Amino acid sequence: MFRNFIEFARQVRRSEDFKNALNTPGRLSLHAKQRLNRGYFVVEIRANSGFFSVMQIVLCILLYCDEKHLTPVISARGGIYGDPEGKIDWLAEYFESLRSSALPDAVTAGLRTSIVRDLGDLGFRRYEAGLRLERASTLFLSNYRPGESIRAEVARICERLDIGASTLGVHFRGTDKKFEAHTIEWSAFCRQVESTLADDHRLTNIFVSSDEQPFLDFFRKWGFAVPVNVAPATLLASGDKPVHFSGHPGLAIGREALVASLLLANCGHLIKTPSYLSAWSKIFNPSLRVTLVVPPRANAFWFPDSQIWTEQNRRDNDLVMPEIENAAFDSPFTAAASTPSAGTLPRAIDL
Repeated sequence: MFRNFIEFARQVRRSEDFKNALNTPGRLSLHAKQRLNRGYFVVEIRANSGFFSVMQIVLCILLYCDEKHLTPVISARGGIYGDPEGKIDWLAEYFESLRSSALPDAVTAGLRTSIVRDLGDLGFRRYEAGLRLERASTLFLSNYRPGESIRAEVARICERLDIGASTLGVHFRGTDKKFEAHTIEWSAFCRQVESTLADDHRLTNIFVSSDEQPFLDFFRKWGFAVPVNVAPATLLASGDKPVHFSGHPGLAIGREALVASLLLANCGHLIKTPSYLSAWSKIFNPSLRVTLVVPPRANAFWFPDSQIWTEQNRRDNDLVMPEIENAAFDSPFTAAASTPSAGTLPRAIDL
């Protein structure tokens, strides 16, 4: 009985309602402070989470500001992608703000900044639950675009690897993702890629990205009927640890993640497993055709993959929630798996 009580207490402590209750005083103080900015919403994100999970926070702030007719002024410092001292605004290192960058220094100097670590600090969980792909893409791209050097790098790689409308983009997220998404055997995934190529003869080459070198080795040896190019990433996962927890320099990890997502966004069709990185390719290029081969788990049914999966099944007239799909997608890894126009960006991203 005592054990049951302890387990109940743990569940309560982990619940969103409990976290929201704990965050209420700080959240009220934050919003009271921001009201003093008179039309501006100034937030500095200091989160120890993945690159695109931080971008989710940015997206929810943009939704809130759009709803309340506020001008967002967002920065991100420290955490996994910044410097230890928190001096570098790493969000500004990767993206150009299309709104706040035009603010006069006299205005920004008098603004009050609130530091947040997750959506709970802001009380914006409801925005994440209500996100939709087209709305998210329009809103983000009207506020931000990748920095000039990143756009140039993506354009160079697209030209060199012939990435464009005839390219099948492939993204396999490995390492710890098995706790958040249903698994698929590497050989089954490759057969899905073959099937996609057979169904669309306009696809004449493959561009593959993954955080797992053993998967990339397996994929290249498969023997596809079209040429395969591998993403030029140099920072990969270490064992079962994801890339962003493998000890690589923060700014370099973030840049590689963003470049990989933009390269996938340039493809004509994307086939993928659940991942924020490749799901955001759909945000960067809303016209991108995406096939999600397995769903996120029910307890991690997060945007954008939640919307990609739901819309994909709606198109097939066979909408099945992930709780029902558990048995079908809990396939163990195979032995191999357990061992561990070209040159342009999408029109949504203006060069």
